[in-house]
Amino acid sequence: MSDEHKQQSDEAKIIELAEEIVILEELIDLEQWAKAGKKPQRAKHYRIRIDKEYKVVEVHSMTGREILALVGKTPEKYLLSEKLHGGVVEPIKPDQVVEFHRHAIERFQTLALDPTEG
Repeated sequence: MSDEHKQQSDEAKIIELAEEIVILEELIDLEQWAKAGKKPQRAKHYRIRIDKEYKVVEVHSMTGREILALVGKTPEKYLLSEKLHGGVVEPIKPDQVVEFHRHAIERFQTLALDPTEG
């Protein structure tokens, strides 16, 4: 490989790597972003709404069980679902991973399995 060809190859790799670098938002309020029609993206922190409570998390994804735990609930007693922009409601299984930057999630909802709970 000639020096000129190697240099072009190295430059192409640098450009490719630069395109992969994503500048993270400091904080994204998922509900506000979804309602504004903004495309989900990665952030350092996410503000999520679970029923009427707001929580700030520092991870890009959580399991259904972890989301329920933020509000002191367990999958043995509560069902968890996510409300997406446009009104679609999807159930979330306890071990299902929810990636906050993948979908326009407005909020999370819980429903007691025993109607006398909550």
